[in-house]
Formats: sequence, C-alpha cells, structure tokens
Amino acid sequence: MASMTDQNRVNAIIQALFTSSAAFTITPGSGGGSAFTVTPPFHLRLMTAQGSNTANGTEMPTEYGYTSGSVTSNSLGTTFCAAPSAGTMSNSNAVSWSATNTWPTITAIEIWDAAGTPLRWLQGALTSNITGVVNGDTVQFAAGAVTVNASAW
Repeated sequence: MASMTDQNRVNAIIQALFTSSAAFTITPGSGGGSAFTVTPPFHLRLMTAQGSNTANGTEMPTEYGYTSGSVTSNSLGTTFCAAPSAGTMSNSNAVSWSATNTWPTITAIEIWDAAGTPLRWLQGALTSNITGVVNGDTVQFAAGAVTVNASAW
C-alpha cells in the first residue's frame, strides 16, 4: 500500500510542535496513551557519536567552549522554526559556540526541549562531520541550516 499520510496534517503537527513559543500539553483521547508537554525553547546539542531513534547520542563534553542544556548559547530561539512547507521546516535562528581548545569530531546533532528534565525531540547525522575546530574558532549553525524533514511520514 502506498503512503497514506496527508501532508497537510503532517505540516499542522510539526508546526504545532516546533513553532509555539509557549509550553502546552497534548492529551490523547479515550483510546489510551500518555499526555506529554511540549516545552520550548528548543536547544541544539552537538554529538560526538550519533544516537538512534530510541537512544541518545554521545554529547560533546561541556568544555572547549561548548555549553549544553537549556542555556542561551545553544537556544534555537523562542520559536524554533518557521511554518513548514511540504513537510519540512528549518531553524529560524543561528546557534554558535566559540572554541577554547581543540574539539573532538562532531558527527550528529540533537534537538532538546527546555523541560525541567529535558526531552530529546529530534536527532540526526550531520551532512559533513565538524572537524579541525581549534581554540578561537567559531562553530555556527546559521538560520536555515537545520532542517526537520517529516515529508516521508
């Protein structure tokens, strides 16, 4: 059977999840399931080993000028993405770090929320690994550089 996804619904779902600037809770109907809360702003984390769809990657150590968690330096902004088109959307704000030493190779990124116990929402490999970062370099993900692709849902 061919894909039965309605792309308009996919766009509506990812827009609701990633463009809100305020926390909100989604509660399933009487069919079961658990409620969950979407807690923006979202934060970009750098990984030295990629995770999977069910396990977190290995985050870069919080040294070398890299900071992790719900801090300003890795925040994707009050609204993470602009409205989606054809099931894809990209980050609206740049994120950057200034290296204070030689970095290990960065192979992947993850997007986490700002909940009291942060939750991972997205993960994926970089198109090209980040290598050769030394003291004084700036690592930046420009606006539009991180793409959420739900077109195949």
